[in-house]
Amino acid sequence: MKLRRSLAAVAVLAVGIGAAACSSDPDSDAATTGTTAASDQSWPRTVTDETGSITLEQQPERIVSTSVTLTGSLLALDAPLIGTGAQRASDVTDENGLFTQWADIAAERGVDTLYQGEPNVEKITAADPDLIFVSATGGDSALDQVDTLRQIAPVVVLRYDDKSWQDLSGQIAAAIGAEAQADALVAKFDQQLEDAKSALGDKVAAANPVNVLAYNSPEESRIFTAESAQGILLERLGFSLAELPADLTAADKGIMAGRKDVVPAGQEKLPRAVPGNTTFIVIGEAADADRFLADPTLRETPSVEKKQVIGLGKDSFRLDYYSASNLIDRVTNTVR
Repeated sequence: MKLRRSLAAVAVLAVGIGAAACSSDPDSDAATTGTTAASDQSWPRTVTDETGSITLEQQPERIVSTSVTLTGSLLALDAPLIGTGAQRASDVTDENGLFTQWADIAAERGVDTLYQGEPNVEKITAADPDLIFVSATGGDSALDQVDTLRQIAPVVVLRYDDKSWQDLSGQIAAAIGAEAQADALVAKFDQQLEDAKSALGDKVAAANPVNVLAYNSPEESRIFTAESAQGILLERLGFSLAELPADLTAADKGIMAGRKDVVPAGQEKLPRAVPGNTTFIVIGEAADADRFLADPTLRETPSVEKKQVIGLGKDSFRLDYYSASNLIDRVTNTVR
């Protein structure tokens, strides 16, 4: 099945994503703005978010997330999350509009889906939260509703489009008193990555260099660069991304102008945009890899000739702890 529907579903959430968006780089610089707090468990504490500073009188016990993207990080920190906003159901979500990489976990913990699409203030109020998280950017942002939401409970506004999931988890942790959980989460992920790197061994050298893309031919595909979250994570596993022709990287990116993490490539340019020995398809599964292999315009590309085309899964577009972990497992199990 083509990725057109999946790309459309996630495109809204991708609005405004910059070069550092959702990077998996452990050495990425912390954002200059965002939540900060002492690492102890003292309350009240003052945190700084995208709107200024806010004093939280006590550790929250009933959190509502208006951002489906922030919800994943809250779940990974085992936060006392009682409700969340969601997006419209699509290939990358369950029927409730929750991302597939953590939807089951939300269900197990009894997290209510309060609404899909536009924020529903009445349902948020009825949930009786003592802390509300809002995204400052993206299609799941409720920034315009912040003043109203503050009448319900304290509101923390964060950006997720300019930092790694690790940095975002640290900011959320500082606001809810979960610093130890954040440190443990990152350490667990790093260990998983190192174990995977060891398991892959010499197979990485044979696979290199690699292409990473959202394949949507005959419509425009998107090539992910070494500055993308997916590219950074693959490089941490030892892979090297294939270098793109200069004319492709310098071409007009249209609505993606200014971004360094992706390069658009139409059908006529796609063969030159995938010069690597292995191709990883973002938002792709086995059927999408088969479609890539069967594409007559790509039959002379190295990865098709070598039959080394791998789908990274439908959840591989928006990397949080869960989806990044899934990506590592898929790569480890499929690279031969």
